[in-house]
Amino acid sequence: MDMRCARLIGMCGLVVVALGCSKVSKDTSKVLANVGGEKVTEKAFSDAVRTLVGDDAKANELLTSPALREQRNRFLAEFVDQKVMVKFGDKQGLDKDAKARLLLEAARSNAYGQVLMEKAISKIEPTEAQLKAFYDKVAASAKAAGQDKGFPTFEQAKPQLPNAWKREQLKDASQNLLKDAKAQVPTTIDPAWRAAEGPQ
Repeated sequence: MDMRCARLIGMCGLVVVALGCSKVSKDTSKVLANVGGEKVTEKAFSDAVRTLVGDDAKANELLTSPALREQRNRFLAEFVDQKVMVKFGDKQGLDKDAKARLLLEAARSNAYGQVLMEKAISKIEPTEAQLKAFYDKVAASAKAAGQDKGFPTFEQAKPQLPNAWKREQLKDASQNLLKDAKAQVPTTIDPAWRAAEGPQ
């Protein structure tokens, strides 16, 4: 199981699962947890994992592999803990708290950015030349750091290179994403206010 998938679930999955669970209708699958009267079903959990991982084979592995039981259980526990905190926060009135709303908006912005970047990258498949250039760059870095002993050949590393190459592309995508967003969402900031020392 690619650890990146697990991190993806840990970072964004919990909120998405929380939204998904509340919309499930006629779900008669096993109840995995009950949080303040809200049922977390096996189907909702499985659907969320499949959506977040984005690869059926990897999602099935996470959901069914005995070797990944601890990771699967940890994700479910984190999901339940998050739902507990959301319900507790709502009871404390934080759904109306100005700071909480600002933090939620920032979290939503980050989640949107992550999903948009991954969608853009998922459509791109590297050419053989791009993979070789990427491999040569990584191999040169390893050699410069004195870590090239036992370094795999291009052919040995080739099966892992497309995913590594795509992760590298995410960095470029993140730099271009805001530029693209601003091109489609008209935005202005008052230059007189920016030039001043602050609010008057």
